[in-house]
Amino acid sequence: MRALGSGDPAHAGPFRCVAVLGQGGMGRVLLCAGPDGRLVAVKQVLAHFADDEGFRARFRREVAASRKVSGAYTAAVMDADPDAVTPWLASVFVAGPSLGAVVKEGGVLDGAAVHRLAAGLASALAEIHRAGLVHRDLKPDNVLLTEDGVRVIDFGIARATKGVSEGETGLTRTGWVIGSPAFMSPEQAESKPPTPASDVFSLGSVLVMAVTGSSPFAGASTLRTLYDVVHSEPDLSAVPAGLRGIVERCLAKDPAARPTPAQLLELLGPVAPAGRPWPAAVYRMLAAQREDIDRLLAGGPADAITAPPGPEPEVRAEPEPEPAAEGTPGVPPRPTVPQRRAPRLRQRTVALSAAGALAASGLGVGVYAMDWDAAGSPAAYAAAPACPEATGRIALAGRESTEDYRSANGRQAQTACSWYDHVAGRRIALVRWDVRHGGDDVSNARLQQSGFAQEAARGTRVNNLGFGDGAYWQSTGTEWTCALSVRHGNLVVWVGLYRPGGCEAKAKEVAKAALAAVPRA
Repeated sequence: MRALGSGDPAHAGPFRCVAVLGQGGMGRVLLCAGPDGRLVAVKQVLAHFADDEGFRARFRREVAASRKVSGAYTAAVMDADPDAVTPWLASVFVAGPSLGAVVKEGGVLDGAAVHRLAAGLASALAEIHRAGLVHRDLKPDNVLLTEDGVRVIDFGIARATKGVSEGETGLTRTGWVIGSPAFMSPEQAESKPPTPASDVFSLGSVLVMAVTGSSPFAGASTLRTLYDVVHSEPDLSAVPAGLRGIVERCLAKDPAARPTPAQLLELLGPVAPAGRPWPAAVYRMLAAQREDIDRLLAGGPADAITAPPGPEPEVRAEPEPEPAAEGTPGVPPRPTVPQRRAPRLRQRTVALSAAGALAASGLGVGVYAMDWDAAGSPAAYAAAPACPEATGRIALAGRESTEDYRSANGRQAQTACSWYDHVAGRRIALVRWDVRHGGDDVSNARLQQSGFAQEAARGTRVNNLGFGDGAYWQSTGTEWTCALSVRHGNLVVWVGLYRPGGCEAKAKEVAKAALAAVPRA
């Protein structure tokens, strides 16, 4: 969530806009207030797509689909104008973080919470299918955990199950895949017409993500993910035994073998009522969301609005690769690495190694070192850069400034800049800078290192990068063919690219340029 910027609308129809809740490649979602003071979420098409009649027709279908579904498990539509100069759709504002955000901030869900989530999703799909629709994009970011249960949102690619063929909707073309690869069904991955059973397959993938932290089919590239969705049997060993059999049935490759939402509810059994059914992280994020909204409505400064805080990370060392045994064929002798003396700190001593371990890998021997400056301190950066200055150093075409994002508070500063292929209608690159500050240089670097290490444990470590203190390839996500994260002192640069056919070399080039674009403190 962020305050309105100079390029954001002040009104959408009769609604007064107060903040931007989120933004994607095709549109943005605004927090607005109705004439009666009620808060609404307004989805608005970006201006450069409003003149595309095909896109406008798709938006009309989204409005029609959203109006068909009950608000008990979704966000009820209040008003819409698909024929406005800039089309918009207003729904009741539902307070609550997405499942994806909860898992990222607070960790995976326990058994009771996952049971409640499964029942809520099955109930939501039952309503959606009863309205004659297939959602087609059930994923963690489209599932909200609210105080009264689960809500499924975003019917942007939903389609009717009767009365219209896939070709007539204009949503697909030959060879196109509609949905989020890591959470779509095999039939979607093969560009076949989806059915209600397709949503059930996605439900199974979402439940696996809720208990493991990632999709059961997440691969190193989009093509690998799609292949696994169609052909591979997922590893469900981490799914609780009481839920594993249900998930297995949801993830059956044959749509006819999957249970219906009503059958799922029977398999799950009743859910015990509870006043606070979700993990503590959900209520912490809800409270932070309310504080941000109150601050915005009171006219607070834009830089005061931040993402909901997660738990303070446990401070632990970044994982180092195991050293290779000297004398192993193909492994060169261990070089002598000069050691630097760690600085002495008042009150407590923080031991930071100036040189990392050596590791044998398919790429050779990699050295990881904490980069210290001449004064004996780790690399330090004061703030995340602004997109206009930073992106001038990055060799990518298709900059889209309407997607820029920047926020800061006393502990953290973030900037995100995007690039688009407007012919294909999708984002092709995202670069994000994250700077931790508020303490001394060493404590800032350690705080950044701790969170980075936890994320790196889920990815693939990068050796011999030649810059930064550590790096890893992200192994989850659905939008990018490759995603690289690099840490340098108290700064983390994240690069996501969509470049089918290979993008690793370009991602490294962009990450290096992005680091160089940030001035030192």
